[in-house]
Amino acid sequence: MYSGVVDFVTVVESGSFTAAADKLGGSKASISQRVSDLEARLGVQLLYRSTRKLRLTEAGEGYYHSCRQSLELLEEANLSAQQQQHHLQGKVVINSQGGIFAEQWLAPALLAFRQQYPKIDIELDLSSQREDLLAAPFDLVLRMGALPDSSLQVRVLSQLHTHVVASPEYLQQHGVPKHPEELKAHPCICGTVSHWPFVKQQQRLTVAVKGPFSCPNGHVLKQAALQGLGFIRSHDMYLRDALADGSLQAVLQDWQESSQPLWMVFPPARFRSKRVSALADWLVNYAQQHPI
Repeated sequence: MYSGVVDFVTVVESGSFTAAADKLGGSKASISQRVSDLEARLGVQLLYRSTRKLRLTEAGEGYYHSCRQSLELLEEANLSAQQQQHHLQGKVVINSQGGIFAEQWLAPALLAFRQQYPKIDIELDLSSQREDLLAAPFDLVLRMGALPDSSLQVRVLSQLHTHVVASPEYLQQHGVPKHPEELKAHPCICGTVSHWPFVKQQQRLTVAVKGPFSCPNGHVLKQAALQGLGFIRSHDMYLRDALADGSLQAVLQDWQESSQPLWMVFPPARFRSKRVSALADWLVNYAQQHPI
């Protein structure tokens, strides 16, 4: 639609097709053809041509000034986009799970980042649903576990350990399961996942569990386990203190993967803004200094 416009403006400002070709790095013939094609699409003659000089028609005069203004606006837009891309300012929109991770680790990390980079604004969304990153308006998403979409760009922020736990009182009364399938005979308190994966050497299986209580909140799941309602499956960032003081005990430890990655996920983009890259680097370094 806009083919030939830059050629036309350059010809007018250079004074000839030859000078325009030198400026644009093309051939005189190709530039002349594009300008002719532009006139044909518009149905208007823009230039009077002769062997010695060019001059604008009346219609060409008005069209030139309109195009010149439009190109200046486009140049300003390009410059603004480049500045947004490469300068440490603007907004970064983040989606993450909430709970203890967001409250005790992510929020302090982001606030510390904001102190270091006061021109970068942070918008943090803690909705727990799985967002479609190709459609959602997020610059960065934090996810745990498997990532089904291979088109996404990712970085590992940390490695998390997962445990299946229950209270000592529950285990004393109901017994300790020796195999994941035995969990089907026990009440299991679930958050958003009711199919628990297990792996031992090369053997992998998934157990569908159920129980009398469910809630997509790690704090609540922990309280339910402490009250003896049954088993929960959670990460050690929720369970570290309870495992240390013995108020919860881990079972089936030989069936647990050694760790699960905590991912930083970016929507597919050819150019990632410098502010998003700066935040990602900051979070990786922060995780090294403040383990999750």
